Amino acid sequence: MINNFTNNNLFIILTLSHIILISFALLIIFFKDKISSYFLIIDYPDSSLKIHQLPTPRLGGLVLFSYVLPALLLNFTIYPMVYKNLITTLTIFIIFFFVGLIDDQKSLTANKKSLILLITLLISISISNELIINQINFKNLSLAINLGQFAIFFSIFSIFALYNAFNFSDGINGVAPSLGIFWIIFVIIKSENYINFYYQSILISLIIILYFNIKKKIFLGNSGANLYAIIISLILIQEYKKNNIFCDEIFFLLFLPGIDMIRLTIQRIYSGNSPFLGDNKHLHHLIANLIKEKYVFATYIIISVMPILIYSFLIQNFYFVFAFSVTKYFAIFFLLTKLRKIN
Repeated sequence: MINNFTNNNLFIILTLSHIILISFALLIIFFKDKISSYFLIIDYPDSSLKIHQLPTPRLGGLVLFSYVLPALLLNFTIYPMVYKNLITTLTIFIIFFFVGLIDDQKSLTANKKSLILLITLLISISISNELIINQINFKNLSLAINLGQFAIFFSIFSIFALYNAFNFSDGINGVAPSLGIFWIIFVIIKSENYINFYYQSILISLIIILYFNIKKKIFLGNSGANLYAIIISLILIQEYKKNNIFCDEIFFLLFLPGIDMIRLTIQRIYSGNSPFLGDNKHLHHLIANLIKEKYVFATYIIISVMPILIYSFLIQNFYFVFAFSVTKYFAIFFLLTKLRKIN
């Protein structure tokens, strides 16, 4: 009886919390023009790289920040974690968010952003052992790599690579939020954390952002891309260390934005440009040249989910799925490039 009463109370508290946080998120969007004007985070269509026609608030980060951080604190009261790890996590979240927010306001240089974020990761990961990847384990390969003294640097590299890959995916309405939704749903299913309030909050806030992003009311913004990238990075590390997800699964989960980032980086360097210089040669831009913008995110997600779905449910052979995924990506890339030239 006591357990039922406690569970019922917990369900009511969590439900009310979601209602309050959803309401607050919708209020932010309702007053989007005033808030974005106050914080100077309006994206104006003043560049050939920006395909939108009207000034659009970059409020996705604020929506995510205002929903997820209270959820993390509430989740901490339900499922206690080491206090030091909580403080470390909050610090990383706040720094990543505000660096993105300042970037939305003033367009920070890539070098300055990278330096701040890398120093933040180095200090934070050195403090919290929970964020260090000590060993690389694969689910369907008889392979385990002990990282030893390189563990901290590999952990920083992994987080920073995901951060860059997710930022590379942000450029067409709906792509980055839907990609984020797919990632967190996969994590929830793999970890069986269906009632985790923190995970629920990430999912709900991204759905809200996706809806209004597709409606061209708000953008995710650098603050939103930064914050979500670090959120999913830390979640993947934590679930990996609990053996709920393995390196090969993470590899295929992040495959599409990862390989697109690698291809763009090599292409830019080969052309004599900075790898951080923006352009409209991302896969989602190539897709947008052939179909209506409102269908781009769905097409991108279908391509993105294929490697992990094949690996999880059809063929548990890492090398075959890797070869197939690389071949598929470049086949699509060259086909889109050729069709673009014809049109």
